[in-house]
Amino acid sequence: MSVSIRDVAQRAGVSISTASRALNNKPDVNKEVRQRVLAAARELNYAANVHARVLGGGRSRALGLVIVNSADFFFTNIVRGVSDTATAHGYSIMVWNTDETVEGELWAHQMLRQRQVDGALIGSVQSGMVPLERLIAEGLPIVLLNRRLSGLAADHVLSDYRCGAYDATRYLIELGHRRIAHLTWHDDRYSVQERLAGYLDALRDAGIEPPPDFIIRCAVGMEGAYRGILNRLPELRPKPTALFVYNDYSTIGVLKAFHELDVRVPDDISLMGYDDMEFSRFLIPSLTTMAQNPYEIGRQGTELLIERLRDRDAPWTPRQIVLRPELRVRASTTPPGSDDE
Repeated sequence: MSVSIRDVAQRAGVSISTASRALNNKPDVNKEVRQRVLAAARELNYAANVHARVLGGGRSRALGLVIVNSADFFFTNIVRGVSDTATAHGYSIMVWNTDETVEGELWAHQMLRQRQVDGALIGSVQSGMVPLERLIAEGLPIVLLNRRLSGLAADHVLSDYRCGAYDATRYLIELGHRRIAHLTWHDDRYSVQERLAGYLDALRDAGIEPPPDFIIRCAVGMEGAYRGILNRLPELRPKPTALFVYNDYSTIGVLKAFHELDVRVPDDISLMGYDDMEFSRFLIPSLTTMAQNPYEIGRQGTELLIERLRDRDAPWTPRQIVLRPELRVRASTTPPGSDDE
């Protein structure tokens, strides 16, 4: 026998209308009553008829999440932050993976429409502003996660790539390094440009002008990093005493190349990563890196979206939350040897 909202209301000792408002996260229900109704719904295994509610002009109580790569630990942690926060507020989530392609994004946007989600968290923007502006014009509230589109009327939650790269490079300078190379990717994505800018800012603030060939561009991923270092490092004159790598995944390819080139970390070269992935402290040597907080990006983005959904008609100004990465010092960095200073 199916459980109705009337049963939930009776178990919680409230009216049907109060139970409905609590289950739909309306702001006019106090916390104690909301918790009592949610507890009653769990005890009775109550499941709302979402399809009927949407057809009747109600809400689906579902959020859409569009991300670049669901296999990447960074985005997995964003998903966790979104899921934990959405669940705590009585929402479910639907996740679409785009592989950062225009086709994948446009397909995900269409799925957001078909599934009639209440709002969306967007972490893939290769298709640009126009498709997102169309979603907003159709009445779908969105929040961008770790992506920036200047001029888009949406909330943004992102990591400060430029400051993170600046702090990473500045730390190497403070250790005494003057010859610091940067391994980055062969594309113009926002994160690539911002990390490169932060690296250059820190060097110039310290009065250092890096040789052009100290900016090593490679294909995305471990294989690209491996090939980039294997092919380019032997050609560099003078040799860098430190290497700042675009992300921690790429340092795995770098370490393989170093091994084949008989380059020791940190004796011959200090190695700096970016992201602080779970594996980073288990590498040999353990990796000094910049810790981003993807879980917090997902959590705060979801809180912003749910706050907006509570009262869609209230005046609203787009907000931007910027989280600064934190330095994690481990064994892969050390001052340069006296012959390298």
